[in-house]
Amino acid sequence: MKQLATLLFISTALFATPASAFDNPPMEKGAQLCYGYAMVGFDSVINSRLGVPAEYALGLAERNPITAVADERYSPRVLKIVLDAYMWPDSPHDYAVGVFYQCAKLQGTARGASLDW
Repeated sequence: MKQLATLLFISTALFATPASAFDNPPMEKGAQLCYGYAMVGFDSVINSRLGVPAEYALGLAERNPITAVADERYSPRVLKIVLDAYMWPDSPHDYAVGVFYQCAKLQGTARGASLDW
């Protein structure tokens, strides 16, 4: 009985710790931006599977009306992420990981450049 209690305690401790990257968002600004893009993509894939029309998801890509240039109502990168998610055939997680890594790759090759690609 004591062995069972010990095994239960150890397994509870293992499963109580956060094991997913999405449970612990990063603290760096660039990483937070990539994390945000990934979560928008993740949610958009789920929305597409639930039958939410793509027009309803466009608000995710809308820029702040005060700071946006008159010609640019939507962020091109976020708009691409949202609309590509509606065509994604695989899991939402796979799409989110791809978006995150593409963002990180572009940050690494374009240091100091605008992150709104």
